[in-house]
Amino acid sequence: MFFSVVIATRNRSDVFQNALQSVLVQTEPDIEILVVNDGSDAEQQKRYDAIISADASGRVRSFRLPARHGGHGPSYVRKFGAAEAQAPYLCFLDDDDCWTDPNHLRRTKAVLAESSAPVDLCLANQTAFRQDREQPGPIWLEDLPAILTGLGNLPDPQGAYTVTVDALLRSSGFCHLNTLIVRLALYREIGGLDERLGWEEDRDLYLRLIDAAKVIKYVPMTVARHNVPEARTSVTTGYSEFERRLSQLRLLDRAMLNSHNAAIRAYGRQHKVYTLKRIAEALYAAGRNIDGQFYAREALGAGPTMKWAAYTAWRWLHSLLGRSKP
Repeated sequence: MFFSVVIATRNRSDVFQNALQSVLVQTEPDIEILVVNDGSDAEQQKRYDAIISADASGRVRSFRLPARHGGHGPSYVRKFGAAEAQAPYLCFLDDDDCWTDPNHLRRTKAVLAESSAPVDLCLANQTAFRQDREQPGPIWLEDLPAILTGLGNLPDPQGAYTVTVDALLRSSGFCHLNTLIVRLALYREIGGLDERLGWEEDRDLYLRLIDAAKVIKYVPMTVARHNVPEARTSVTTGYSEFERRLSQLRLLDRAMLNSHNAAIRAYGRQHKVYTLKRIAEALYAAGRNIDGQFYAREALGAGPTMKWAAYTAWRWLHSLLGRSKP
């Protein structure tokens, strides 16, 4: 086996079937598919069993975690699957998404073979849809080809670029798990996904991987479709705005404190200021002025600007006037 593909799923057998099929039709046969079911209910489990038993390829290995209210969470389930992986390269696919390019893994294997040095990480693109409407970009790494052209970076015979951390961080986004392929040994070396994060655990993994990777390849191909989930169907969209932002702060603090690469540390500082500002604004909107002031001052201390200083002062004065009214 050359690729291990982890699909984490829970109570979504209808969309899971599409995801699984998009892996089974890959023209690269040297793969194993690890399906990790996060304690789906009995009726859903019957459907999963029927879907998996219908596959005659022998490439699917299925695991079922014990039922738990709300599930174990996507990071925990994916991490469980990665622990069972046996191939040298690891891939992930969300159960409500699919790969759209049947040559995705075959092309990636050729890119890895073409490289003169072992490749730690291979990245590609996907499109996003909300209720079947394609979302405008860039969202992930769609703007990277123009950045690389501007830097004079030329692709190899397979059409792939060897990219640096500095170039990647010039992009407005990051690589989604659906289109990220990592050397399994490196994934395990950095500790894999952080199950303590309830949101943007994929960005956290991305930052830690590009910090540790020695050779990174980027293939400017759209290989997947991401269906933006509705709140009622997704674990991550069920988090409150504050929970999401606090999860962001955790991953950005780690990027600032633990990254070897100075550009990633700078990225952490820059995005932490942005996150602190969004928390302050959300708290003010919720009428929590004292808490809003705290986070507004935190943002001002982390990244002082005249505009934000004026906003913080105006908010402070506004809250004072509000309290002084009879």
